[in-house]
Amino acid sequence: MNYTYSDIDAYLNGELNAEEQQQFEQELRSNTQLQEQVNAYRLLNSTVGKHQQAEQTLPELKQILDPLTHQYFKQQKAKVFTMRRTMYMLAAAASIVLILLVALPGTSPDNYSFDDMPGAIVRGNEDEKAKAAQLFNNEQYADAAKAFQQLRSTTSPDAAVDFYLGISLLKTEQYADALPLFETLANGTSVYAEDANFFTALSAYHLQQNVKARQYAEKVKEGSRYWKNAKVIKKKVK
Repeated sequence: MNYTYSDIDAYLNGELNAEEQQQFEQELRSNTQLQEQVNAYRLLNSTVGKHQQAEQTLPELKQILDPLTHQYFKQQKAKVFTMRRTMYMLAAAASIVLILLVALPGTSPDNYSFDDMPGAIVRGNEDEKAKAAQLFNNEQYADAAKAFQQLRSTTSPDAAVDFYLGISLLKTEQYADALPLFETLANGTSVYAEDANFFTALSAYHLQQNVKARQYAEKVKEGSRYWKNAKVIKKKVK
């Protein structure tokens, strides 16, 4: 079956009904092209979100840079700057901007983003899944973790539940519980397998299991939304 980006968007936003979601996820398990399209769409959404976030932080960056800029260009009495010196100071101020822009993001492997959990508001246990998803999307990670754990004990295996439970555990610093969840996903065939490589590495890194952290960080492919985070882990566990 051929899926459009509208279908992928509906899946990621939890807009498919239970039957459609089941069919979509079944196709994902065996269709590598669809997996690549879903990952690409996720990366696109993440990139757009980062640009929007960057625009929101520009006023804060300006507050940091303004005093530095004024310090460089503060004029003293009876002192005339030459054009060359002015250019030197412009270059220095520009360098400060570049250093800040490069240094602020990506300095920690924990500086990662992820998508909201798609909701599935239908009947029975799916209602409980929707409630758990809402807790997660509202950043109530401790409560979300409990809800996901309850779901795992009462429903059939669900890669989405395991993935978002793992992130909830990471967010509440329960690394030992998160590690086996992500490692199983990383070695599986679900759509979360690629991302789970990074989260396995991150969990192992926090548990000081450096060999495992490096092993899974090296599996993160260039172009993945977590590739830069994985590079940070590899540098830290040398």
